[in-house]
Amino acid sequence: MNKAKHIYWADIAALLFFTILTCVAVATKQITIFYVIYVFWWDEIIKTVFDKLRFIFRKNEIADQETYRANVGTRFFMLALYAVFIIVCFGFIIDWGNTDAIVKNAQVLLFRNIYFNISLLSFIGREMYVYSNKKIQNNNPARTVMSNGIITLHVSIIIGILLWALASKKFGVAMPVSLEAYSAILAIVPFLIIKFLFDWSEIRSRNKALADHTK
Repeated sequence: MNKAKHIYWADIAALLFFTILTCVAVATKQITIFYVIYVFWWDEIIKTVFDKLRFIFRKNEIADQETYRANVGTRFFMLALYAVFIIVCFGFIIDWGNTDAIVKNAQVLLFRNIYFNISLLSFIGREMYVYSNKKIQNNNPARTVMSNGIITLHVSIIIGILLWALASKKFGVAMPVSLEAYSAILAIVPFLIIKFLFDWSEIRSRNKALADHTK
């Protein structure tokens, strides 16, 4: 099995592990909308950090270094803005008045949620493996602000706001009483589906690019 296949299966394993771990967190009621969006943000910042490391230590593999550096810098700037919005809005404002949710959000922020911490370690492990096994292609610059991961973050933020508006009856409609017991599951499932589909698409695209590169 060549390196392209190794990376492909490592990506698949990481995605499945994250999905299962998040489902366990939902089942044990250790998760909030903030948790999900914030862990997506961390996934993107970790990817961007490793893109930066490639630029520092493997610059000779990059053909268009100016574009690569600009893409990395733009992603860091956008993610910094997102961090402020996600923490303030989803970490506190949306759940203000819900003591249980605020406590859970604070535990996530302070890295005291075991499921969140394991997710971050799995992201780091995935990127370390890819970094150590992948030679950058000359026509494949750093991830941009329109990568699948960033789009996932965009969509998740929009859905998060809509779910909050629905839960707080801002639209004049409320969740049926029969579904209230499953509200946590129903709130998290859309995020997981979006994450899975966009990551799966990115994995397939990267696998095809690596396979073509090794021919």
